[in-house]
Amino acid sequence: MKNYSVLHILELYHIYKGMDKQEKKNFYQHKCDYYQFFVKIIIIMASLASLSYLVSDYQLNRHALMPTFVPRTSILVPLLFYIILEARAKNYKVKIFLNYLMLNLIVLATIWSVYHLEIKTHFSEGATIMNFLFLICCLGSSPRSGILGYGAFFAEILLSHSFNHYENLNVILSLNIPCFGAIMLAHCMLDLGELDHYLTSMKLEQALITDPLTNVYNRHKMYRLIQDNQLIAHEEPVSMIMLDIDYFKKINDTHGHYAGDQALHYLGETLMREIAESGTVIRFGGEEFVIILPGCPPEKACERAESLRKKIALSEKTPVKFTISAGVVKYNGNFKESIKAVDHALYRAKESGRNQVFWIPEIQNEVI
Repeated sequence: MKNYSVLHILELYHIYKGMDKQEKKNFYQHKCDYYQFFVKIIIIMASLASLSYLVSDYQLNRHALMPTFVPRTSILVPLLFYIILEARAKNYKVKIFLNYLMLNLIVLATIWSVYHLEIKTHFSEGATIMNFLFLICCLGSSPRSGILGYGAFFAEILLSHSFNHYENLNVILSLNIPCFGAIMLAHCMLDLGELDHYLTSMKLEQALITDPLTNVYNRHKMYRLIQDNQLIAHEEPVSMIMLDIDYFKKINDTHGHYAGDQALHYLGETLMREIAESGTVIRFGGEEFVIILPGCPPEKACERAESLRKKIALSEKTPVKFTISAGVVKYNGNFKESIKAVDHALYRAKESGRNQVFWIPEIQNEVI
């Protein structure tokens, strides 16, 4: 288990403050996805458990036909909608809204029930118990959502006082306001702890999909793009480039494997610098790299591949002098066919004398 210090907590706080809007969205989506199942189960159990208060309602009123039956069981209707909507929701903001909405509906059902009770002083215990649920909810939400959820909670207590006339309103508030402060402090600390977990997960994730020698993506990244259908998520054309270093074996044999590794590292850095903002660079294997360019027609991809080829050939900064060959195809929606076709295009570039770009206009069956 990790040992936290004040300095580490402050460091995490500064990291959080430095995150941009999109990074925070990604963080809270990750946090919500991680805890949401647990939060959902607790909310469902709490809603069903609230029905057991019918027993204490009977003990307080001694009525054979308990007037609180309808208010208590009314929670079942929104609970059903919650289960259905929560399962369909993907965005963390929607899930958090549903969680806090359900908590406040439990409060409203309780307030409605208290209206029918002759003795209302025990509402203070029920209201205090709700803090446990707010603490559970904060596991998967942001502090701002927690404050809004608590704001609705206190508003419901104060508004219901106009018709429930709590004799111990001061006790209800004095019990719940310190709980609110403590839970929001815990909320912030849990956020920072989860941020630490998130940053570690992202580092591991990045290590899993990154080639350590060239610092470009590896095949794991490509498989994920395929699994998530990201290669066909664009209405505009997607182009694929496959390139490799000409006579790479000769470089290793003449200059040594270290020089070969330096050449790969230099090529990886160059590709990332030229491509990273508009596409994905993947080390496909050995000295072969695949570049995926969404929203880029193959004619434009050829121009970019040719520009890369010239920069490498004319560069004075390469660890050893080398050139590259490249093949270009338009992605046709089938990964296996497209990767075979672009590999064939690269082969044609090699066969035609190397240090050039070859484009196959259309993927044909004889090619694959």
